[in-house]
Amino acid sequence: GMPHVLDQVSLSKTEKLQTLVENRTSYTLSHCELSVFETYAESYLVPLTFNDFVITSMLRGKKVMHLFDKQGFDYFPGQTVIVPPSVTMKIDFPEASPLSPTQCIALAIDQDQIKKTIAYLNEFFPKEGSNEKWLLNYDEYHFYNNQEIAYLINKVIRICSEGAKEKDVLADLTLKELLVRIMQTQNLKAIGEETYNLN
Repeated sequence: GMPHVLDQVSLSKTEKLQTLVENRTSYTLSHCELSVFETYAESYLVPLTFNDFVITSMLRGKKVMHLFDKQGFDYFPGQTVIVPPSVTMKIDFPEASPLSPTQCIALAIDQDQIKKTIAYLNEFFPKEGSNEKWLLNYDEYHFYNNQEIAYLINKVIRICSEGAKEKDVLADLTLKELLVRIMQTQNLKAIGEETYNLN
């Protein structure tokens, strides 16, 4: 079906903008940081790097994303891109303007949290087949949101921005679920492509 587009987040008030390119609003929790980026001016090859694993997802507008020195690809709402720690994204905003800004979230997740989640899954929910392990597949870095992924990213955004006192534990639980869904989605995609290649 159609990719699942995330709920839009209100744009920053004009007087709050520090910059017209990748203006950033951040929410820092114990094991993750949510950033909302907005761009109001056409710009090219804007570098962005996180020290942690990051899940990015488009909310509005269009970007062209350059990753791993590969050909740039179009990046629209309804899609998510995952990026390993310390890898630089270079981003074009060919259509951004004050009237049609781009908006994107980036969810940086503590590497330890990810290792723990994956170790836990491999121990208690091992995959069929002895050499099958849970893992994040960085070859499958750009994908369409399914319903669950869109729901969970929306939920993380809500938890981070509403700031309830239990937000850290709620965010941790939701991020674990999000990681599981992403790994399942990647797995299905990889399996689909293998079957396709045999024919």
